[in-house]
Amino acid sequence: MTRLYMLFALLGLMSVPAAFIMGFRHDATAPLANYAVNAALFVAFMAIHMIMMRPGFKRAIYGRAESMPAERRIYITVSIVTWVALYALHRPVPGFAFEAGIWLQYLGVCGVLLGAFMFFEGATFAMLEGLVGKPGVAMSHSTDTATPLMTEGSYARIRHPMYRGALTYLGFSMLIHPHAGQLLFVLLVAAGFVLFIPVEERALLRARGDEYRLYMTRVRYRIIPGIW
Repeated sequence: MTRLYMLFALLGLMSVPAAFIMGFRHDATAPLANYAVNAALFVAFMAIHMIMMRPGFKRAIYGRAESMPAERRIYITVSIVTWVALYALHRPVPGFAFEAGIWLQYLGVCGVLLGAFMFFEGATFAMLEGLVGKPGVAMSHSTDTATPLMTEGSYARIRHPMYRGALTYLGFSMLIHPHAGQLLFVLLVAAGFVLFIPVEERALLRARGDEYRLYMTRVRYRIIPGIW
């Protein structure tokens, strides 16, 4: 079962950039109401994740507010299933559409792959096992004190390098699918990442206190050095 879970989890980690390579639906004859439907699907997707991250939710379900491997595995599983469901259920939207030449699409795929590489920059398979909560492996990437605070590598330059990678592949995906359906999800997911950062940082401050405050004074910018 552990091997099966790891295959599911590692493939699932690629499900978001894969969706942007495959593209979202566009149909010039689709109703405008589909924009609202897709936005509602994404809000529901984000709400589930926000709730599952709350210490009160963890305490009520698992008996403790701190992250632990079993809780991480459930979180990862729900994340993958809800994202794939979102991708399956989203509806085509009308709006602009351009023809992308083969070389522009080629450049777009290269950019998405680059962004995905940036998202997992410095990660090894051992680290990914910790990220997804493999049984018997020390966890990584938690907002609470269950794991060490990450401050080296890209984290020594900006506080959220994974999200920078995600924004990179979102932007490049528009070269593959230059139409309104793709742009809608580029904007939704980008907004989700940007709005989630302050929430995550408040959780880090609550859990880690002065340790994270000191880190914030050393590393001033969240995603783009000199800007934000």
